[in-house]
Amino acid sequence: MLIAQQKQKENIIEFLLYMYQIEDIVRSLNCDMDSIKQQLLPSVLPNPSYQAAYELWYSQICEELIRSGKKNKGHLYELEEVFTELTLLHRTLLEIMKDEKYATLVSLAEKSIQEYALKSSMVSSHPVEICLHAMFMKLQLKLRKQTLSDETEKAMDPMRALLAYLGREYKQMKSGLWGVNLN
Repeated sequence: MLIAQQKQKENIIEFLLYMYQIEDIVRSLNCDMDSIKQQLLPSVLPNPSYQAAYELWYSQICEELIRSGKKNKGHLYELEEVFTELTLLHRTLLEIMKDEKYATLVSLAEKSIQEYALKSSMVSSHPVEICLHAMFMKLQLKLRKQTLSDETEKAMDPMRALLAYLGREYKQMKSGLWGVNLN
């Protein structure tokens, strides 16, 4: 909970990846609060005084996943909103602001995005979604202490760079410091 709040403020891409991981963990425990209390909370509580807050947070995640029919697959509404904002920002940077640096990053990542989309059956997915999925899979492999080939690491670098730039622009936009003049 505290980590999610911190990541949401500091790095929206890391926030999404962290929350995707939380969704997977909650699903692995079948959205069952007794299992979460027994198996998960003892390892994630910063200290016992946070017990009630963490229980509430996890129960809200479980309730939303169940209520929205996403107990097995899909993302929390809040995460879908952030993703939508990122895709709109992606389009704004390319088509309205004509951000040359971002366009270059998209161009550099295009081959990796297409290759990953084919391998992951995501050919009709948005490029930002493909990049997020690739980074999430990379995170999952690292958590399982599995290594990626140098070739795979190299292929993922342009997607990581694209997301890093997009995340930075998102933070600027949300903070009100984004110097956009569309006139």
